[in-house]
Amino acid sequence: MNTMSRNLELKDLVRTVALQDAVNGKGCTIEEEESGSPASLSQLDSPQKAAKVNVENFAIIKTACKIVKSAPYRLDHYAFVLCLSGESRMTAGHYNFTIRPNSIHFVLPGMINAIEQTSEDFQVYMVLFNREFFADMYVKEGVLESMLDYNLDFPPISNLDPATFERIKGLMEQMDFEYHQKDKYHQKLIQSMLMQLFYLSGRIFQSDSNSQPVMNSRGYQLVQQFKKAVDQDFMEKRTVQEYADDMFVTAGYLGEIIKKETGETAIRVIHRRIYLEALYLLNYSHQSIKEISDTLNFDTPSHFSRFFKQFAGYTPTSFKSNIAAVQ
Repeated sequence: MNTMSRNLELKDLVRTVALQDAVNGKGCTIEEEESGSPASLSQLDSPQKAAKVNVENFAIIKTACKIVKSAPYRLDHYAFVLCLSGESRMTAGHYNFTIRPNSIHFVLPGMINAIEQTSEDFQVYMVLFNREFFADMYVKEGVLESMLDYNLDFPPISNLDPATFERIKGLMEQMDFEYHQKDKYHQKLIQSMLMQLFYLSGRIFQSDSNSQPVMNSRGYQLVQQFKKAVDQDFMEKRTVQEYADDMFVTAGYLGEIIKKETGETAIRVIHRRIYLEALYLLNYSHQSIKEISDTLNFDTPSHFSRFFKQFAGYTPTSFKSNIAAVQ
């Protein structure tokens, strides 16, 4: 099923963060090249001097945006996010977790994300890049792919010990410096530091998965298997029975485990994923309400409207109207 909405491009995300910071009085400004391209923006952290930067394949941002609740979005690039202060709730794919100080999390291209409930002091470093950034690197075949193609069998976030946090923060600060200075060999240096970040993160996440017995329990594995299946098949499969059949368990047993491990019913997990996709399409596609209803395989637009209102408290038509009003 084709949802037709494009992923949020790296340059658009940088521009969005700059606008958000400016709205929140962070002292940030946006500068464009003479061509009017939004791909060149000022440095986003107000204590530092503004500098024009190219965000074609790589960007690093230090921002203190206050986000009450973001619309679900998908990126066209990878992101490492280091939390410096404050807290926020994050949905990344089929995982929900809290971002806290001294934590690092990873976002994959195409993964649906949503951020909400950020604290006033929320501040992060974001390293954003795509595969093309490594195009001229002589890396052994398969090594880069193995690092970029993360198999997320556990939440893509880790809480760092003080020494590791300072090490990763130092790497990001060095990348930030090279990124804005634009001295000779700056891209090679950034690529080298980003490779270090890859290896460090791989070590951290592997250690986390090995040290937490709950992640190896049958219940946990079943929940992640179910959520991953819902993320892949929610367009066609709408009942707990369909997923239970695929997982070779009874619907009753699956529902019992999901409720015990997550506090949510299994059908709620399915419906929440459909709702997130609906929000994404309402925000980023040019489809009508009827077209979105068809894309999401609802029988009628009125059925879709009732479903959406149960989650949002208002109809998709009202939501679309509000989006149009602020654009």
